[in-house]
Amino acid sequence: MLIATLLTDFGMVNTFVAQMKGVMLSFNPEINIVDITHSIEPYNIRHGAIALGMSYKYFPVGTTHIAVVDPGVGSSRRGIVVAAGGNIFVGPDNGIFSVIYAENKATVYHITDKRCYRNPTGATFHGRDVFAPTAGLISKGMPPDEVGPAISDFNSFEITPPSKIDGNKIMGEVLYIDRFGNIITNITAAFITGCGFKLQGRLIALKESYAAGINGHLHAIINSDGYLELFVKQGSAMAMAADDKAVRAGDKITIELSG
Repeated sequence: MLIATLLTDFGMVNTFVAQMKGVMLSFNPEINIVDITHSIEPYNIRHGAIALGMSYKYFPVGTTHIAVVDPGVGSSRRGIVVAAGGNIFVGPDNGIFSVIYAENKATVYHITDKRCYRNPTGATFHGRDVFAPTAGLISKGMPPDEVGPAISDFNSFEITPPSKIDGNKIMGEVLYIDRFGNIITNITAAFITGCGFKLQGRLIALKESYAAGINGHLHAIINSDGYLELFVKQGSAMAMAADDKAVRAGDKITIELSG
């Protein structure tokens, strides 16, 4: 089975996703296209990179992943194909594959072959006009090294790993905030001891499930990806975590272990 995934910030109130799928299926009607999400925060490359990094490993080896969060579309930024971990990744060279690079040995190719470009190629929609054709050609057997030359100066950003400071304090960062207002951090279960910790002087209880929380109270849980997550039972942690200040992906967060 030929599997290709799509991850974008396009939303679903327009036809952009359908147009990409149509182009891919025109190249290869046998592709099984799976939507990861089209609800990435607009222009937020970091959010897209983290969402892709959390998702790709659950697909069979050999899957082609197309990721398009592309505020630089139409500029001099490159389109690339990444061969990593037995999988193929297609998208813009703007850091959206940063987690892939961090977790795998990767070879990166700059898409230059004219076969990968629809004619005409629009300046505003490389998802349809470059990345979808490239993925379609690869699904038909085109080797990644035929799309263009290998490059080593590809763009990436670092997600600073959590660290222990001042004995019982753990510093991490917010990976993303989900649609329920839960705050997912990069602090892993290995850093957590006891049944709670302090955040900005407040004691936060660690729960085994969302249902175990108390309505209106900020709690924590180790989620199914192994990360520390702040939540409010049937409410929004984002509204309570920082004294009503805005919490955003990339923000630093420091917890103090209580025992």
